[in-house]
Amino acid sequence: MARTLVGLDIGSTGVRAAEFVPGRRRSTLRRFASVPLAPGVVRAGTVVDGEALSAALKELWSAGKFGTKDISLAVANSGVMVRQMALDWMPAKDFRQALRFQVQDALPMPVDDANLDYHLLDEVEEDEGEGSPRRMNRILLVAAAREVVDPFVDAAGAAGLRTQSVDLLPFALVRARTSGGLDPEGEAEAIVDIGADVVTVVVHAGGAPRYVRIIPGVGGDSITQAVMHRYQWTWEDAERTKVFVGLPGHAHLDESQRAAMPVRDDGLDHPAQQVVGEAAADLVAEISTTLDFYRDSARESARESARESAGEPLSPDEPPVEVSRVVLTGSGARLGGLSELIEERVGLPVEWHDPMVRVKAARSARLSPEDRSALAVAAGLCAGVSR
Repeated sequence: MARTLVGLDIGSTGVRAAEFVPGRRRSTLRRFASVPLAPGVVRAGTVVDGEALSAALKELWSAGKFGTKDISLAVANSGVMVRQMALDWMPAKDFRQALRFQVQDALPMPVDDANLDYHLLDEVEEDEGEGSPRRMNRILLVAAAREVVDPFVDAAGAAGLRTQSVDLLPFALVRARTSGGLDPEGEAEAIVDIGADVVTVVVHAGGAPRYVRIIPGVGGDSITQAVMHRYQWTWEDAERTKVFVGLPGHAHLDESQRAAMPVRDDGLDHPAQQVVGEAAADLVAEISTTLDFYRDSARESARESARESAGEPLSPDEPPVEVSRVVLTGSGARLGGLSELIEERVGLPVEWHDPMVRVKAARSARLSPEDRSALAVAAGLCAGVSR
């Protein structure tokens, strides 16, 4: 039997795992399962209650009947730093070994307390005016504090699972988007994952990450909290109302319900839509500001490259600066009308990422529509891994 891979996605509202059989072109989804998490077990991408998380993972493995206990998991929280850097060029093996020494002064934490990884963007030559140019590796450095990564690994270990790799969630999303030979032809696109209380934005071009921002403390729950505080409702009532009313024009009302509603002159289907809309606008503003920052920094980098090249235009090999589209994933992105609001605010076409376009499903894999949208991270964790 072919070796299988299991990607584990740990969020604030639940844990999800998917088992794949790697293939030459596309992987096959064999099993998928999800288990809800009690509020507060994981908050903003950080483990708060390791014992409760371990119990949920045991329940998940019992429900999913996965064929292995070897897992890959993803992290995204405020303890992860992602930064572009230019470092002295070395052969790949030597570069990785020397990475800790080259970046130690740039980290906001002691290098011995950090898990380091990097993605090579390109190799460049910088003219320092001393004759021969200096050869550099331009990288996207990832530094994750051990104190925010180890609790995930420890909780998985207490559940009897063996963590084979820990990846940055944005990188997993890029692989989920581009695996199976379906790269969007090198165009720059922004993948926006809206979770319960973390929003992740990653801009990539043809599978090469160019910019990453992890925004903790915002997401679908921030909208629920706004409704809860405005009306002094319970969390459950506020969440149910949020999902029911959505944004203006997207309330789940049948004809009899609409007939029973008083006629409004404010464009709302339901009074709570004003609160939902205000909170959603704040969330979208974070996304829009993030993309504006990427565009401004990318244009400045392109101008600097042109100046260093004596004013010559950008080479066709240079990465594209402009974002062509926004691709949505995550449970929080399913709010009615949110995708339209993002499209209006950022001025770009918005589409949904469907992981099943890039994987095959075995008969044993039973997926609801909600499961399909929750599959992206787990699929990305297993994408591109050979047998």
